[in-house]
Amino acid sequence: MKHHFRQLLRARRDSLTHADVLEKSKRITDALVQSELFEKSGSLFAYLDVRNEVSTRSLIEYCFTIGKPVYVPVTRGQDMFFAQIRDFSDLVEAGYGISEPAHPVKAETDEKSLFIVPGVGFDKYGNRIGYGAGFYDKYLNCRSYMHLIGVCFDFQIVDRLPKEVTDVQMDSVLTEVRWLIAEKEER
Repeated sequence: MKHHFRQLLRARRDSLTHADVLEKSKRITDALVQSELFEKSGSLFAYLDVRNEVSTRSLIEYCFTIGKPVYVPVTRGQDMFFAQIRDFSDLVEAGYGISEPAHPVKAETDEKSLFIVPGVGFDKYGNRIGYGAGFYDKYLNCRSYMHLIGVCFDFQIVDRLPKEVTDVQMDSVLTEVRWLIAEKEER
């Protein structure tokens, strides 16, 4: 069932033009940086976008200009950790066309970290479908002290997604037209 949603939502996202992606991503970034969550955060943990995902470049650049530390994912085998970047020149291309810090030093989140999570799709309960490798679910499973914000384009939100016991729910989902507070459900 997840495979069906993954294919459908990726196809919709892949049909966006580059201009559409940038315009919608700008709205998401604007809403995020104007939020109290962003204002109160001490650091940003975010992904580096690929394949028509919500672009994080302007968000990350804004953090550079205001001095908010930025951390991005690094994968090694089946594990993921986060490392700081200070500039986009710190990056090199890694697996799957995803950029990573050239010389990553493992960093850890804290209660003041703002955590932005990518996804192929989300539902109103904060459930998420990623690419299927489970990196984010494994990483976030023991870090319940952070507010997790899933970001996507509005058409990537569906009524209900299938979920597994290992799936980590988002606290909220932000799109170019709305900010949903997840309706948490019991497992």
